[in-house]
Amino acid sequence: MGTSDSSSDPLDTVKLAMLNTKVKLVIWYNKRPQTAKIGLILIILCLFLLSNIRVTIVRTDSRLSSADKSESLVIRKRLRRNNKLRELFNPASPIMLDLDGIRDPYPVNLEEYKKKLFKENMFNTWESDHTALNRMQPDTRTKRCKDRASTYRPNSELPSVSVVFIFIDECLSVLLRSVISIINTTPPELLHDIIMVDDASTKPENGKRLEEELVIFDGLVKLVRHKTRSGLMVARTTGAEHARGDVVVFLDSHIEALPGWAEPILNRIANNKKTVVQPNIPAIDFNTFELNDDTVDTPSAHGFMGGFSWDMVFRWKGLPEREKSRRRGDNSVEVRSPTMAGGLFAMDRKYFFELGAYDLGMDIWGSENLEISFRIWMCGGVLEINTCSTIAHVYRKTFPYSSKKDVGHKNAKRLAEVWLDEYKDFFYQIAPPARDVDMGDISSRVELRRNLQCKSFRWYLENVYPEMEVPSRDYIAHGEIRNMGSRNRCVDNLGGWSPPARIGMYTCHGMGGSQYWQYDKRTKEIKQSQNSQNCMDAVSADQIQIQHCHGSGGNQKWTMTKIGEIKTVGGLCLGHDGTNLNIRACDSSAEQRWQWGFVFEKPVD
Repeated sequence: MGTSDSSSDPLDTVKLAMLNTKVKLVIWYNKRPQTAKIGLILIILCLFLLSNIRVTIVRTDSRLSSADKSESLVIRKRLRRNNKLRELFNPASPIMLDLDGIRDPYPVNLEEYKKKLFKENMFNTWESDHTALNRMQPDTRTKRCKDRASTYRPNSELPSVSVVFIFIDECLSVLLRSVISIINTTPPELLHDIIMVDDASTKPENGKRLEEELVIFDGLVKLVRHKTRSGLMVARTTGAEHARGDVVVFLDSHIEALPGWAEPILNRIANNKKTVVQPNIPAIDFNTFELNDDTVDTPSAHGFMGGFSWDMVFRWKGLPEREKSRRRGDNSVEVRSPTMAGGLFAMDRKYFFELGAYDLGMDIWGSENLEISFRIWMCGGVLEINTCSTIAHVYRKTFPYSSKKDVGHKNAKRLAEVWLDEYKDFFYQIAPPARDVDMGDISSRVELRRNLQCKSFRWYLENVYPEMEVPSRDYIAHGEIRNMGSRNRCVDNLGGWSPPARIGMYTCHGMGGSQYWQYDKRTKEIKQSQNSQNCMDAVSADQIQIQHCHGSGGNQKWTMTKIGEIKTVGGLCLGHDGTNLNIRACDSSAEQRWQWGFVFEKPVD
């Protein structure tokens, strides 16, 4: 092979060659007729212009810094790789998971085998395994959402994105479908990387087989493994630490992104880096694996926002009039949500860490979604549901894995002690066992709140969630309702959380929950703690039930007396026969007298 003089300038070589060509053309030109001469003049002019354009390009590029050149090269390489992956995973050519080595292709009893797989994952694993990994869900955006897309910044001005999946013992077909859906629906120039954090899976299909499957992604997908189970908070923080995109999107490992999901979210964060965005989340049926975009789990489609109950559990709530008014009937406008469900959301990666990431003192999962929601609002951020961004989710009725620890009270207590201020008393009244739980050291989180100069929880309730029912304001009595004739028997919903359900008597357990009730002074209703839309209703003399609150008084209107009676609007008294509740003529007996757990205002009757 020949060698070249490293001191020579390639541009000089090009110009010399072009000059030689011009000389030869001049000699040949003198021998040509007039029409040919005109054509040759045009050719020479074009060559001259092209040589100058080349010089301009070289000189412009030479002014770029080495860092700019490096970044430009990385972006071009990322774009080429992501485009190739999109070609590979084109939905027009369905790709099925090779089940060899992870499933029995010829089970003796197929139906029993399907049930076994269902129990492992709590969804129809057989159906998922026989559904294309690269299927494309339909574009469900409304016309208004599509029209709004024209107002977004161009992709060249949007931040790049890292997607973080955490998983433990996840079904391989669902996991790969989640990843491929992100690749097929995210603009190639914006997708920086996908981080998968394995939180100590034990399934063989999540081991070497998964690593083999990830080779095809050509470095886009990075797998990080925990040796021991660390929980959602630690695993997601690990993912964010390995991510390199400007925005980090946290997703569950059983989702499918729909077309156009990324741009609305990235545009909002580009406008304000302190905006945290949740997508619209319709359900993928856990049995048929078909998209059901009319489910109750689609908050923005049905006018819902995130709320909470005082036992620190997330609840979907209807949009209040103030939010409907702000949106002016335009369902493409983002919903300002007091809390998030927590499974799927996006935020600026640097802001995630500036805001304190997750509370790593919490265990496994639970309450972390409310903790970060309160922190976002109280410390200067904004939490939204973007109705034009859609990522579908497989909603399971229960989890296929469990924790050896009872972490619910610990996590909620950490949240209450750091963020609820004086309102933490309401949490302890509903969940008395939490008082005795060791929550660990919270000093670093208290210091974080102080350093971020966060507002009070009272500010949050007054400005972010004024519709939240505060016991000291709306209720004059709450807690258990203990009978004074049978001191160890309390009013209990008997496991009936949804109306209609019978209310009866049960041994007092002091755990709140099914025995926690609230008396509303304004409406004179007795409500369930878990759902303030459910009321105690005297359906008949021997049928006391939980029914939807209708606000019309009648059978749902109760008054309390100084001696502990609970009376209907007709003047009958609530009593019991040992197991069942009833209403009878008042006789001042102990069986018709009741003691509430907490009374803020004594009855005047």
